[in-house]
Amino acid sequence: MPPSLRVENIERGVGSAAATFIMGPEHLNLKGMLHGGIIAGLMDVIMTIAAGSHPEPAQRRFSITLSLALNFIGIAGKGPLVLSAETTGGGRRTCFCEGRIEDGEGNLVATAQGAFKLMEPGSEQT
Repeated sequence: MPPSLRVENIERGVGSAAATFIMGPEHLNLKGMLHGGIIAGLMDVIMTIAAGSHPEPAQRRFSITLSLALNFIGIAGKGPLVLSAETTGGGRRTCFCEGRIEDGEGNLVATAQGAFKLMEPGSEQT
């Protein structure tokens, strides 16, 4: 069974989102570092939340990843990871986002850019 990518403390704005992630031993690679696939998955999670995000649940839109470009910057240190993303443009059905992951000490772990298909308002299940 793959490790969970469950994020906590989700904060939503209009087209923005932030959350935290607590990594465990199941998220580490053979060298004891956070696995790159986990970083990619977390980036996808936070950016899809941001793409359709709205403080009012009835206005939230489920989004589907169309493309994702990831930049690995540093190694994740101890403590929770801080995930953030915001929309940078788009239209009624497609939007573009940028995301960041930092470790608990504020060190940049990764950045990403992506394109997302937006479903109808109210389509996100919480």
